[in-house]
Amino acid sequence: MANLRIIASNAARRATLTASSADGLLAATNLVADKKSDVWRATSTAARISGTLPAPELASGVALLGNFSPTTTMRVRLSNELPATNLLTAPNDFTNAAWTRSNLTVATGAAGPDGANSATTLTATAANAEIKQVRTVAAGANASSIFIRRRAGSGTVSIRNAANTGWIPLALTAAWARVANDGGATGTSALLDILIATAGDAIDVCFAQLEAGPVATSYYPGARPAGYIDTWQSYDYDSGVVPACPAPAIQLEGWTAAKSASAYAYGGGAYARAWFPVTQFRAFAIDLVDTNNLQGYIEAAQLVIGQYWSPAYNPTSGSATDVDATTHYRTGAGDLMSRASTVHKKVAIELEYMPAEDRATLANILRGSRARPVFFSLFPGHADLALERDHTLIGKRMSDSEVAVQMAIRYGTKLDIESI
Repeated sequence: MANLRIIASNAARRATLTASSADGLLAATNLVADKKSDVWRATSTAARISGTLPAPELASGVALLGNFSPTTTMRVRLSNELPATNLLTAPNDFTNAAWTRSNLTVATGAAGPDGANSATTLTATAANAEIKQVRTVAAGANASSIFIRRRAGSGTVSIRNAANTGWIPLALTAAWARVANDGGATGTSALLDILIATAGDAIDVCFAQLEAGPVATSYYPGARPAGYIDTWQSYDYDSGVVPACPAPAIQLEGWTAAKSASAYAYGGGAYARAWFPVTQFRAFAIDLVDTNNLQGYIEAAQLVIGQYWSPAYNPTSGSATDVDATTHYRTGAGDLMSRASTVHKKVAIELEYMPAEDRATLANILRGSRARPVFFSLFPGHADLALERDHTLIGKRMSDSEVAVQMAIRYGTKLDIESI
């Protein structure tokens, strides 16, 4: 079982958020509104939330409060790429006049590495068929790259070296591979140049790029923004498709299961979360799929992404309380009546055996404003999924927490957190 995990600094607050769909005014910006009554709502049971940051940050966890079913899946991708510009003209249109062609035919519409018909087939009509583009560049290293695979034949296919003095043979197969020259020209002229040695041989090509710098980065047809994430190649971390929701929302008395899924003000709703290695990123994309969603669309009231803290030793005690704001009163006839109200969750823990390193990290967390919500999971990844759900929340610290010296090199504190 993993120890307690807390995400105290939410990078989503500093990100420019977008979503693949939104129902009217229920936009992605509501995900950081600190109010569970303000939600983002997709128009279907599959959606993507994306964000870009003004500066790189670290993350090791993602969490959302929403109307998720226990079969919800999540895919988290992070990218830390710097901005770059593809210097080629028409980098994926090999029929364009910017490309110099000799002894070959060009046919568009082949299946590309991105799963679309984005590739072009080049067939040699004579020996030493060639296609190239030469560009004037700033002095320094410039890298050229292209996606390529063999379609027919077995003759040599080569890429021109950076110094423009010879050819580099490529070991091609029927599978897509991205090839690059050895760092790009170091003068003020750079090129991408492919040679097919044998007449009748054919190759598929896609997504050519020429850029400043010694190595090839993710393909983009023009000026690529920092942290750009596309659907198939531009990321530093990819979780793959993983289960996201440990347990369904609690079915509330007097509510249907479908209504309970989004009854956030009365203890309903569920958390989706994913944990991963610490990764630096400038942009993120979260793909959610919930085909068994009881309401027919994905909805979320809060998004948290950031680096979690986990102590060396778990809390020595912990409790979860459903705080019901209902009040009782007596009528003149003596009947006990109730004014029903909202329900929220409260979790309290006591950490008694913190080493110095944990004390220092937690002290920094506690210096943050109590006005900002944190993500808290007492039993992340526990085999008892309901236990994990019941001790998970996005909430605010309700009181200041002292860090007390318990013994020579051990420290302790108490935390009291209530859901937003």
